[in-house]
Amino acid sequence: MKKILIVFLFFSSVLFAKNILILNSYHPSFSWTKRQVDAIINTLSLNKNIDIYIEYMDTKRNNPDITYKYKFLTLLKYKYANKKIDLVISTDDNAINFLKDFRNEIFIDSKIVFSGVNNLKVLSDYKKSDITGVYERMTPLINYKVAKKINPNLEKLYLIGDDSVTFEVLKNLVISEFKTLDIPYEFISDKNIDVVTKKLSAKNDNSMAMLIMTARYVDSSNNIIVMEEAIQRISNAYKNPIISTAKVFNKGGKIIGGYVVDGQKQGTLAAKLALEVLEGKQPFTILSGTNSYVFDYDALNYFGIDISKYKFDSKVEIANKPLSFYEYYKQTLIILFIIVLSFLIIFIISIIYNFRLKKVNKRLEKSNKNIQLFIDSILEGVIISKNGFCVDVNKEAIKLLGYKTKKELIGKKLKEFIPASHHDFFTKNKPEESLFIKEDKSEIEVLAMTKDITLEEGIVKVLSFVDLSESKKREKVLFQQSKLASMGEMIGNIAHQWRQPLSAISTASSGLLLQRELNILDDDLLHNSLKAILKSTTYLSNTIDDFKNYIKGDKDIQSFKISVAIENTLDLLGATLKNHRINVVKNFEDVEISSCQNEIIQVLINILNNSKDAINQNCKEDKLILIAIKEEKDRVIIDITDNGGGISNNIIDKIFEPYFTTKNKSQGTGLGLYMSYSLITESLGGTIFAQNRTFIYNNKEYMGVNMIITLPKTIKKD
Repeated sequence: MKKILIVFLFFSSVLFAKNILILNSYHPSFSWTKRQVDAIINTLSLNKNIDIYIEYMDTKRNNPDITYKYKFLTLLKYKYANKKIDLVISTDDNAINFLKDFRNEIFIDSKIVFSGVNNLKVLSDYKKSDITGVYERMTPLINYKVAKKINPNLEKLYLIGDDSVTFEVLKNLVISEFKTLDIPYEFISDKNIDVVTKKLSAKNDNSMAMLIMTARYVDSSNNIIVMEEAIQRISNAYKNPIISTAKVFNKGGKIIGGYVVDGQKQGTLAAKLALEVLEGKQPFTILSGTNSYVFDYDALNYFGIDISKYKFDSKVEIANKPLSFYEYYKQTLIILFIIVLSFLIIFIISIIYNFRLKKVNKRLEKSNKNIQLFIDSILEGVIISKNGFCVDVNKEAIKLLGYKTKKELIGKKLKEFIPASHHDFFTKNKPEESLFIKEDKSEIEVLAMTKDITLEEGIVKVLSFVDLSESKKREKVLFQQSKLASMGEMIGNIAHQWRQPLSAISTASSGLLLQRELNILDDDLLHNSLKAILKSTTYLSNTIDDFKNYIKGDKDIQSFKISVAIENTLDLLGATLKNHRINVVKNFEDVEISSCQNEIIQVLINILNNSKDAINQNCKEDKLILIAIKEEKDRVIIDITDNGGGISNNIIDKIFEPYFTTKNKSQGTGLGLYMSYSLITESLGGTIFAQNRTFIYNNKEYMGVNMIITLPKTIKKD
């Protein structure tokens, strides 16, 4: 596919490219032609879809008679027989005359753009849609005025030419322009350059010369003389200033310049017209406008002419002017300036950078001190390591590990602080309980976590840890306090539950004794009374067993139905709830879990006791506790809601904190819900959440606290 695309693009460029022939009257080494062709090519090169062909008639060095023209025509026919030329750019008169003579034999369909034509009569045989170009307008009259500005006392003007057809055209132009003026002038022209220079060398009067056409000369031996050499010979032969009608100078000669035509400008304008023609704009415009005032610096100096004191109607250009020191070394000076400026900028930037760097270093030092102070103020121990080795520690870490100074820890392997059995701790990015080895080889229980941090110098590991020894002791005390508080409430519950059966036993036994003394005791009454006593004692025994199981605090993991655990809890609290006329509404799903039943009962007792106290304080009737069990995938949800009025939103987030209570100090310790939270989240692997909730029961709206306990169906036996 790629090859096909390349081939397609190649043939597209060939098929759609435009072919332009540059047909020159003269030869390529002729400086006038060379400048003109270079300008044409440079301008055409702006369009990438143009193929350029160049031909030279060489009529300066060959007589362009009919035989020569036919031979040249034959050559062009042979060369371009299979090549379509879209447009021909001709330079100077001989080329456009050739195209006119053989228009019906070659390049019939080609558009014509001419450059530097002196005789516009040649255009009469062309259609306006076929030809356009740049007219080479010589201005002998304007140049005569230039001569008069330079030499107001001018007595004679010599007009220098050759024997070319172009000179004959220009000669007629001079005669036409000078005929209305009383101007003393004389034509000096010949094919032989020696004849011309001999005549000029004899002119020593108050005169000036003007170059009209100097492109076609031979010497006495009939050798062709190139234009540059001819101009040099003319300049050497004539002693006075020479005005030029074309932009041709000989360095160090006497040609001072004038209002000149410029072959380079003609080529540029002709090429631009050619591009417009190819774009389909088809402008029929005969352009001139290539004339401008140009003077030679050396010639002006030679004759002591200050051209700046004369007024001209357009800008004046000084050719061959030697460059000033700045102009001559401009590029070097610019480079040196850029280098010096660059060094200066770099130097200034380095000073600013060093100044800022010092400030940054000071801030960095201060920041490092602040960071060290911050790390040292943290209650946790912090160890920073890189590639497994300790690089920094804070004061708390030194203290917890039993060392005296930081230097004792820097450089030690991180794994030296942790027993080999706990090295998997480094692969976990979450808090884990572990053991740390102190300086005296003893071990302490810690809660620790590692975190990898990416810095510019690489990855460092930050290990933070806290000593759990005191925390464990404190936690045991809190649990014991909570247990004792719960036991106190449980004893109160047992007292409530025992009153009725003890009263029944007392009544039955007193009745039997009285009936026995009155001799009215029969077997049925005895049997029924003993049966009632037995039932009451059995109830008391079961109550003692429930209390004993709760006090024992077994952490055995076993399978049981969560509804059974709730029923057991309600049995323990049954008398108290009934005594306070609290209605428990149950909505249970039959869900079996594998967990620690006793701890669940302890949590439920704490929650239900809090609900009971809130209800008794805020409700006089319609006392409600709603308990629901719901199964969700691998979890079970226990939802407990009371109508005790709820908890203030300002403190509801604090109810699971230790020693926080909304009750009177004589009624609560603030440990019940804290221990419940610890048991649920740490021991049972679940969550507990409290919120205020409004609900409707029996078409009546109530408001209270809603506790949502989420437990996994199975916990690990850790």
